[in-house]
Amino acid sequence: MTAPPLIDTHCHLTLLEERGLLDAALEGAASAGVTAMVTIGVNLDDSDRSRAIAESHSNVWFAVGWDPQQAGSPDARQLAALGDLLRHPRAVAVGEVGLDLFFRPGHHDTPVDVQRRSLATMLELAAEHGKPVVIHDRDAHAEVLAELAHVPEVTGVMHCFTGDAAHMRRCIDRGFAVSFSGIVTFARSEPIQQAAASAPDSMYVVETDSPFLAPVPHRGTVNLPQRVADTARRLAELRAVPEHEVRATTTANARRIFRIAA
Repeated sequence: MTAPPLIDTHCHLTLLEERGLLDAALEGAASAGVTAMVTIGVNLDDSDRSRAIAESHSNVWFAVGWDPQQAGSPDARQLAALGDLLRHPRAVAVGEVGLDLFFRPGHHDTPVDVQRRSLATMLELAAEHGKPVVIHDRDAHAEVLAELAHVPEVTGVMHCFTGDAAHMRRCIDRGFAVSFSGIVTFARSEPIQQAAASAPDSMYVVETDSPFLAPVPHRGTVNLPQRVADTARRLAELRAVPEHEVRATTTANARRIFRIAA
């Protein structure tokens, strides 16, 4: 039986392009049965480069984002340009956006008030354009949910879910699907694995976050969209179901959430 296709709901093809790996990544994805990818934007320039990749490849869609590590919030000109990108027919989401409270001087030290302002602005943009959002939440579970409470009409995906089963239920109750990355294959990820085992069939998807977070047995290498298959395999083990069921379920969920036609 031919395995159902997979969708990598979160990858950074612009970063793979910078490393000269884009063509190989797309070929590898095709060979692994990954028939669609959502490449994520972290600021205006990155979102526009994501647009260019999506325009050139029929199996790539893109998201328009402003991640919490940006030094400032989008100004009026940038916000207008982000809105223009969201009108593109291959733009399927606002993301990534969110809060990151794991501060690393010299790498990530954006003040929380700036992060909150950026997130609020991007959530309003998502509501205006009727797009789902892809949420970046690092060490900020309660804070992110508090911000989302201001825009009850907005739903989407919790990217690279790192909470436990209780937090997963809170996210799902809020209307957000949870996305599992290669972290779920790591040895010290029991709370995430427990969440993965109990996620409702209709409310979970898979991602790579490539080039980051390569799953076991590739940990420590450059991650690629094709390795979403390793994550799907681990999810099948955790959920005690056949791998083809995880593939079919997550692909159907991704198509529904991001409105990607079959």
